[in-house]
Amino acid sequence: MAAAVLVVAVGVAAGSAAGLALTGQPRPGHTGRRVSFAPAPSASPASSGVGLQQVAGEDLPEIVTVVAVGAQTEELGTGWPVDGHGDFITNDHVVNEGLSFHVITASGAEYQARVVNSDPQLDLAEVQAIGLEEAPLPIATAPATIGLSVVVLASQGATGHAPVTVSLVNGLNERASVDDAQPGELTDYTDLIRIPAHIFPGNSGGPVLTPQGQVVGILTLAAKNGTGAFAIPLAEVGPVIRQWLQG
Repeated sequence: MAAAVLVVAVGVAAGSAAGLALTGQPRPGHTGRRVSFAPAPSASPASSGVGLQQVAGEDLPEIVTVVAVGAQTEELGTGWPVDGHGDFITNDHVVNEGLSFHVITASGAEYQARVVNSDPQLDLAEVQAIGLEEAPLPIATAPATIGLSVVVLASQGATGHAPVTVSLVNGLNERASVDDAQPGELTDYTDLIRIPAHIFPGNSGGPVLTPQGQVVGILTLAAKNGTGAFAIPLAEVGPVIRQWLQG
């Protein structure tokens, strides 16, 4: 298991600074990215490949911007459909401070939403968009492996950057600690997947997909130097998501 690293947030509060949050700086509404002291291990990005590009093309229209409006903040994150009934998965730290919620589709349509399930200790949340039905992304049944080619999808409306990032898995069982978590949020992460990818504010909650189009991780943290990212493995939280949907 890798040594623990210190991180700050990947979500972004609209109207606040969207740049890199410095270690030790308080997080006003999750401004900036979750950032690590430790540089990402050296690795070359995976070849984009026909499989990953096809996956991105098929699934990107299903990705939404999750908007959580709080008393003084408006938090933006990424959500992906987990069933055909308007349920989307994102991070708990995206919705933690929200008082009202809505999602925005890739086409720009807006739907009112509500948080139906959340688990701060897993940094996991289920948001239900009222009246919106998207084709669900399949969940991987096998855990990620070192060297696995992956593609990370994000809502361009949340990040302001290209929504597709092709990379690979170069770390497993990673640990990280958040120095600017808000009350009630997870501060110590374990068993994370590490990816040498450059990500941006708003990537939180985005799916990490295999060449077969299966979600193998949920993006949640970024490396301080901007060249690494961490994801929650679906092998760990998949059973919780399935239980939520059955409930």
